[in-house]
Amino acid sequence: MKKILYFINQNFGHYLFAKSIQDKINAEIFAIYDVTNKPRQFFENQKIVNFEKIWFFHDFIQEIDKEPDLEFLGNFEKKYNIKLSEIVFSERIFTDFNEFYKFSTNQILRILELECKNFEKILNEVKPDFIFMVTPYFQHQEIFFKLSKALGVKVLEMQMPRFSSMTTLGFSDEIKNYEKFIPNNNTRTFEELRDFFDKKNIFLHNKRTIKKIKKTDKKNLFSAGLNYFVFSDNDNIKTHYTHYGRNKIQVFKNYLSNELKIKRRKKFLDNNFKSNVQEGKYILFPLQTEAESSLSIDAPLFTNQIEIIKLLSKSIPTDYKLLVKEHPAQISRSWRDIDTYKKILDIPKVIPIHPEADSRNFIKKSSLVIAISSTVALDALFYEKPSMLFTKNNFSMIPSIHKINNINKLSEDIRVTLKQKVNPSDIEKYIQFTESISFNFSMADLGNSINDYFHYSGKFVDVNITEDKMMKFLEKEKEVLEIVANEHIEKMKI
Repeated sequence: MKKILYFINQNFGHYLFAKSIQDKINAEIFAIYDVTNKPRQFFENQKIVNFEKIWFFHDFIQEIDKEPDLEFLGNFEKKYNIKLSEIVFSERIFTDFNEFYKFSTNQILRILELECKNFEKILNEVKPDFIFMVTPYFQHQEIFFKLSKALGVKVLEMQMPRFSSMTTLGFSDEIKNYEKFIPNNNTRTFEELRDFFDKKNIFLHNKRTIKKIKKTDKKNLFSAGLNYFVFSDNDNIKTHYTHYGRNKIQVFKNYLSNELKIKRRKKFLDNNFKSNVQEGKYILFPLQTEAESSLSIDAPLFTNQIEIIKLLSKSIPTDYKLLVKEHPAQISRSWRDIDTYKKILDIPKVIPIHPEADSRNFIKKSSLVIAISSTVALDALFYEKPSMLFTKNNFSMIPSIHKINNINKLSEDIRVTLKQKVNPSDIEKYIQFTESISFNFSMADLGNSINDYFHYSGKFVDVNITEDKMMKFLEKEKEVLEIVANEHIEKMKI
């Protein structure tokens, strides 16, 4: 009998999948939960999914003020070839983006030690055939993912490609087949490719979803606030290192402070960032949302975006200007501080672009797009603009995207890439490959349904869950969950 180990996070999608898969096949199933204390009570006692054994991630993290075992960490790093420092010291919780608690270096290393020891212990105890999880978003998930791969376990990480209503399982393994994948000969024209892109653009899909959420925002915010400030005992600050320092007074003060920051910073953006530019010679650099996995996990060595902009300013041809586009989702982090925006304004040859401006308009006006790991580098290809990336990601294998491997040759590489033409067959192959390894399911839509049903549209996740409520949700989403279950079962046969 096959063994499956689930990594279930706060949005608990994989708990739902486990129920549907359990109804279809016989397997020994186990779970690691990464949830807060109130939902823990449900998952600890539930009888819906028959797990052989469960663990709760935050139980691992005890006595973080003890000296870390550096010898163990060094040996672990060598044994499994996992670059631990690169992963852990880019984690948002351990950087200045954490506005509630400042971890010391020793505390971070102690937490890392406990994570590595416990993940290794569980994997050696269970010896799973499969790991089912989402693509890592936090450092501990990334370490678990890499350790599982190093131990030879088949990991079916769930990931959304660039195109809406599509999901892949085990992309890290599937990507190995990209070079030998042979698309059919029906290469679309650029006009047809753009039409496909406009229909399948996940960013536009997400914008429509956000508009729907905003309609109920105030009501959910009030309900979430009432539950947190009045009815919650807030005991996660004692048990979850990710909640350290988040007492109710500090949370309330932080909320008010961020509301003021958003207004003040937005006013600065409105007054200083442009929504349009005249025709000219431009290179586009899209800023990425700070404290997100696209930087902390995908590009841990390139998190200082100010320094990247300075580097590009010195490297682009003299007769070009650099369009620096703010990311519209940065509002979720209260925008960047005004000093950061002033630094951008002071960099030579830079034209700052407003977050509400349509990126596609600036792609069209640019000769080249350079990104750290942003999907704008992929979008550019549909508009016949070459692009460059500082790091590898799930589309960097496309030949029309130049990979920056040597900073010392950046200026030369930019000049060469500016002369390159985008090959439509490169885009066609990527689309056909993505479609061949994907199935019709939207992770974002299910996540929003979970948030709407349980989490006040994502405003408050430390909620009590009843078996009756969970069963009703499982029935409500039964058809979707069966699609996901069937895809997992098919992948297990390969």
